[in-house]
Amino acid sequence: MGFSRTCGLLLWGLLSLRGAWAQEHSDTTRMLPPVVIEGQRTPSALTAGQRLWRLEASAWEAAGATTAAEVLEARTGLWVRRYGSGGLAAVSLRGAAATQTLLLVDGHRVADPQSGLLDLTLLPSVLLEAVEVVHGPATALYGSGAMGGVVHLHTLRPRERLGARAAVRVGAFGERSLGVVMQGGKGRIAAVAAAERSLATGDYPYPNPLPPPKTRRREGADRQMTTLFGKVRYENAWRFEGTFWATAAHRSLPGPGNAPPIDAWQTDHAQRLLLGAWRAIPKGRFTLGGHYQHTRLQYVNTYAQQQDTARTYTLSFSGMLEQALGKRWAMTLSAETRWEHAALRGGVDGRAGALALQGNGHVGPLWLYPALRLDRYVTRAQHFQTFSPQLGFNLALRAQRLHLKGQIGRTFRAPTLGERFYMPGGNPHLRPERGWTLEAGLLLHPPKFSLELTAFYTALVDQIVWYPALVAPGLQLWKPVNVGRVHTRGLEASLATEAIAWGPVVLQGGSFYTYTRAEDRSYRASPAFGRQLRYVPLHQLKAFGEIQWAGLRIGLQGRYTGRRYLTTDETQALRPYLIVDGYLRWEQALRYVRLALGLSVENLTNYPYEVVRFYPMPPRQVRVQLRIDLNPKNA
Repeated sequence: MGFSRTCGLLLWGLLSLRGAWAQEHSDTTRMLPPVVIEGQRTPSALTAGQRLWRLEASAWEAAGATTAAEVLEARTGLWVRRYGSGGLAAVSLRGAAATQTLLLVDGHRVADPQSGLLDLTLLPSVLLEAVEVVHGPATALYGSGAMGGVVHLHTLRPRERLGARAAVRVGAFGERSLGVVMQGGKGRIAAVAAAERSLATGDYPYPNPLPPPKTRRREGADRQMTTLFGKVRYENAWRFEGTFWATAAHRSLPGPGNAPPIDAWQTDHAQRLLLGAWRAIPKGRFTLGGHYQHTRLQYVNTYAQQQDTARTYTLSFSGMLEQALGKRWAMTLSAETRWEHAALRGGVDGRAGALALQGNGHVGPLWLYPALRLDRYVTRAQHFQTFSPQLGFNLALRAQRLHLKGQIGRTFRAPTLGERFYMPGGNPHLRPERGWTLEAGLLLHPPKFSLELTAFYTALVDQIVWYPALVAPGLQLWKPVNVGRVHTRGLEASLATEAIAWGPVVLQGGSFYTYTRAEDRSYRASPAFGRQLRYVPLHQLKAFGEIQWAGLRIGLQGRYTGRRYLTTDETQALRPYLIVDGYLRWEQALRYVRLALGLSVENLTNYPYEVVRFYPMPPRQVRVQLRIDLNPKNA
């Protein structure tokens, strides 16, 4: 029997049995997995076995963050690897590579199936309403790629209240943007639409790594982007939601800062359609989802006379049944199928299907979170399937103020279409990366603040590494192979406070520290054995503090990033850096209008630094933003 047919029969069987279950257990108290955002499966930090970190839009609006990359870089435990201010920005968590950290937008995978990445500079913050980060592997819930963790990006939600807002931003080095959001509804229908146009020249000065002059100016770093977004919601017995998101970006590629400028540029086009449907059932909920994505990336280097265009398509469907099983237990059964296509070697396809069963329940103060997932992948060259078990726990102590948390589970990542079929060098016979993880932590949650400490350990095998191979005399070709073994251990500590009133003044702050030791364990005789992986910082510390008085908010936020090794034997490294940003925001609410004027200064100390070698980041820069809300909620 086919895998997709098996998924369908299982879902049909459960739905046909729910009526009998409801009659037999009509006196059972309804209990479902805790849900933060409608349609999502992320529980709260107090009821989960893993570390969870959540940010609301207000956390980054005052600070002036303009893209998802800046949001995640400033106030989460993620490591954001950035190739300059306008280059690629990809996330990493707990020493995992960017392809090993799963990115979701409204619960849907949005990474490119060829590269396995999503450039977070192409997602403007104006579209985001909240961000959630699940630390540690969550493969049993989400499948391939959730090895280091999961990043949920939640977009704007439609509301019936008629309203609009416009935001104008002007900044250093030619930065300027205009964004508009409109929303409203009536009866069972509500909609929200947004558009943003942004431009920048990016011609900032930086220290010259070569002989005179002492400084150079970044040339050929201009960029422009247009984003269109719309979401419609209809509520009846079912709740339906459809989202359209389109991005068109053009940026010049200046290359490394130690080399002369090159005449190269890149265009990114993406169209995404996200669909969801929810229906309440006795003691539970049934969810359907669909996702279509088309991306096109064009690269042109006129100096080297190179040109390449990458096109990909993704189509996925999912179903989920959440059901209470008495007063103390609940279960979630989900099935999904996905088709991916890339224009490699004349066109290659990949198909994937999955069945997952998760549960949560408690025995007294002890909550348990068992989960099991079966994934199957099929491509032109091979197919494989893998089981991913996971067990989490949360023991509540001292009147629910102290929690002992932890989990153990198996994790994996399927090779991308690019790793399998890229020309030249792809390897169609790659095996999935696999591993086990273990973590434990303490969460202290008295009134007004929370303090959490987590220790983790992960062991991965069959890690995919690109190695040079001699294909002919004098001809060397880079090829991906399963040779890597990585052991990662670390510690995470965070402090978050709620708003604390002190007379007319409100104080708020927080910090997040990570220690990550990710060691190469592939070959004992290699100089890289037991050494830190390249570009994985051993230490990171992020902190912020904010004061509010009436309509005025003043804040500082800083991030310290330790050394990143450039070589596998730890002989060369980039120096650590500490970047401090400041911001000020003034708001005034009138009868039908709210005005907000913001000033932010990034890199207050004007510290020269690089996240990636030879890709200098901007010096001190100022942004000014004016936002006008029409008919705001609290007007």
